[in-house]
Amino acid sequence: MSSTLPPITVYSSKPTPFRFIECTIESRHLEALFLIGNDSCDVFLRQLIARLPDHKHTPDVSRSTNLKIQYNSDTNGNGIAFFPPSLANPTAPVPLFSATSPINKKFAHPLRAQATAPWHRLGHHYYRTESQIVHLGKTSIRLQYRYFTVPRSQINRDFNDRSQDAQYSQLEVEDEPERQFATSIATLAFVEWGQRNEHGHRSIKSAPCPYKDRTLVVEQTAKFHRPEGPSKRAATSSSGGRPDHAFKVDLPLRPSDNDELGHVNNSRYALLLHDVLSHGLEKGYYANGSGPLRTPSRRLPVHSGKGAWSPSDAVVDIPTGWQYYKNADILEFYIGYESELKVEDTIVVWSWVERERLVTDKELPLDVVVFEFCAVDEQGQEKLTSLCRTVIRERLETLAPQPVQDQVGAKL
Repeated sequence: MSSTLPPITVYSSKPTPFRFIECTIESRHLEALFLIGNDSCDVFLRQLIARLPDHKHTPDVSRSTNLKIQYNSDTNGNGIAFFPPSLANPTAPVPLFSATSPINKKFAHPLRAQATAPWHRLGHHYYRTESQIVHLGKTSIRLQYRYFTVPRSQINRDFNDRSQDAQYSQLEVEDEPERQFATSIATLAFVEWGQRNEHGHRSIKSAPCPYKDRTLVVEQTAKFHRPEGPSKRAATSSSGGRPDHAFKVDLPLRPSDNDELGHVNNSRYALLLHDVLSHGLEKGYYANGSGPLRTPSRRLPVHSGKGAWSPSDAVVDIPTGWQYYKNADILEFYIGYESELKVEDTIVVWSWVERERLVTDKELPLDVVVFEFCAVDEQGQEKLTSLCRTVIRERLETLAPQPVQDQVGAKL
């Protein structure tokens, strides 16, 4: 490719079908979106480098990723909306896919006819990812990834070639229109590799950002409930500065979590975080809610202070008859990297729900859940390796039954 070509500011990946495994389980789907974004970024930067004269390639590492899910859910928070806007409700969201639209039997997802989870409906559907630089720093860049479905008649289209716009201006009768179903903001830091140590691991240090042309920067369109990453808390008490309703889970790591540098692959945090979130919801550790399950902020579950920490222990007091929800929709997913984590390390995850809930005009009150991934050394000291957060919305169809009360209000 000629270096005389002008720099590109928006790059669209080639239309690709989702694999079955990437859409059957929510945690796998979230991990897949992280990997898809990383792959799209690699291709984008290679395309960019090829167009810049005398450019020297500089290695980069991922420092943080904020993922926003945009499945076009309905206004009641009950999952995917199955019907398009009407004159009676013109502001109703457009569904990810129409439940009544014709299905191409050759390419249809085997679960699509009966599945309601939006990631199920993406199975075997073609998607593309747009990559854009939204910020240039001294030693890092920030990129935006936008994830779109691709109509069946456009799977051979080159979305980077604007001359094809007229050719693909009309959809075929049975085509599903293009939908944006996720957005992500990722920060990449540029590094220089050092010498290998006795274990074969190479040290790294910061390197200057190789991109200087400000015309490469595109305006960021992704809007987040929590645009900034979680802040490091001050370790000023015996609990490490964590709230009294925090709980801790031991997580095993596997050799398959390793990357080529001998560290836990960044994408694996998405799956591990989902494990802890599911565990916390099921046990009632977050114990918030809206409507009949709302828990006053002063009465969140409190750590009992008894016994050793382990996944099997009741490390947070959940009163008998306590009301909480066990399922939630994930709206945002932030993963930050503080230091590298090795597979041979012992890992623990602290988690808690923020006392103050997010209240928006269009959503039910939202819960913000924080996660601290820590490596534990032989002396039992914990070192923060990743600071994460998720914004979730209570799934109303899974409300737990309320405790029965007699005439004087006592719980039976």
